Amino acid sequence: MAPSPEPGTLALLAAAVVAAGASLVVLYTLRLGAPPWPSSPRARHAVMAALPAQVEGAILELGCGWGGLALALAARYPDRPVVGVELSPIPWAVARLRAWASRRKNLTVRRADLHQVDVARAGLIVCYLHREAMTRLAIRMRREAPPGAVVVSNSFGLGDWTPEARVPIGDGFGGVVLVYRVPPLSPPSARYNA
Repeated sequence: MAPSPEPGTLALLAAAVVAAGASLVVLYTLRLGAPPWPSSPRARHAVMAALPAQVEGAILELGCGWGGLALALAARYPDRPVVGVELSPIPWAVARLRAWASRRKNLTVRRADLHQVDVARAGLIVCYLHREAMTRLAIRMRREAPPGAVVVSNSFGLGDWTPEARVPIGDGFGGVVLVYRVPPLSPPSARYNA
């Protein structure tokens, strides 16, 4: 029978694991330009209030962080596939564990770059990203997302798009959830003459 490790050894190992995890979060925060900051309870409530009653197609949460909102989306739309997308490994692992523990069969959490994820079958896209990421996303949405798909964003706008609705968060900072609809494709002549 192997001897039990010393209590100090276990504490040191636990501290090393926590430090490595924290280092990964910091590294990916620097790489991605934003921390995996979860939506506040008020923001989550505003996002849920801004969602459409029905969704055709898949539901994507781009930058799902720790998975709280992805779980709420899966509960709200049990008949739709919900995909949470996160690149940072520690939040992704936590979100994946939460999805597994919830036993929601319609929820998948993928570790992927949100700028590379297929949006062509999405009926609803939810995100809480920084301004630069939203500007990049706006360009992709015009090209790749289906016309009529709904985009719900916590705090940051989709580049030069005009929101069709604004839901106040009520956080004392003037925070707002923005709702957009992917416009129809422009006719080929308009695209080439622009």
